[in-house]
Amino acid sequence: MSHTPYSLWYIVLTIVVVVLAVIMDLLWRRIPNLLTFPAFFVAIVVRIFFQGWVGLALGLAGALLAPTLLFLMHGGKGIGMGDLKLAAVIGAILGPVMAVVTILFTAVAGGLLAIVMMLRPGGMLAQLLSTFLIGLPFRKKNKKEADPPVEDKSPACATMPYGVAIGVGSLMTLAVYWWTGNENWFLTFAGIAASQ
Repeated sequence: MSHTPYSLWYIVLTIVVVVLAVIMDLLWRRIPNLLTFPAFFVAIVVRIFFQGWVGLALGLAGALLAPTLLFLMHGGKGIGMGDLKLAAVIGAILGPVMAVVTILFTAVAGGLLAIVMMLRPGGMLAQLLSTFLIGLPFRKKNKKEADPPVEDKSPACATMPYGVAIGVGSLMTLAVYWWTGNENWFLTFAGIAASQ
């Protein structure tokens, strides 16, 4: 399978943006404009350089489609502006078709991440499981052995780093693209495009 120079550029650009966004989201629960705005600009410039006006149209379509799908999937709740801007950048880099696939993979990764977050001590799922599985490590201490309450007001304890899910979804999309060598593999798989 052969990859075009543009596909190699957008693979590298996606990996760099995603790795930086995941690190920032894990550390600060923020994906700053200092990352997303320049990345969006570079994505559009690279698309124009390799694909001309068609690249500009595809980049803008992906940049509109990805955050819109992400916003609709969450019902407008629980998703941060940094996450939406990161989705727009990924959409601009990958284009509309791969942006849809990325958001679908992101939804799966986000669901798994939510389960992991609920399994943390004190989480909803951990409390439910500790009712049935007394003595397991995710069980919260009882009141006699409890530590003094510590109020953590940092945003890191109250939010889920959804940039991680977007990163995983993006990397899964790139992995499948690299494996198949076909940007439209999802359309073929879904029966929308003619088989090649």
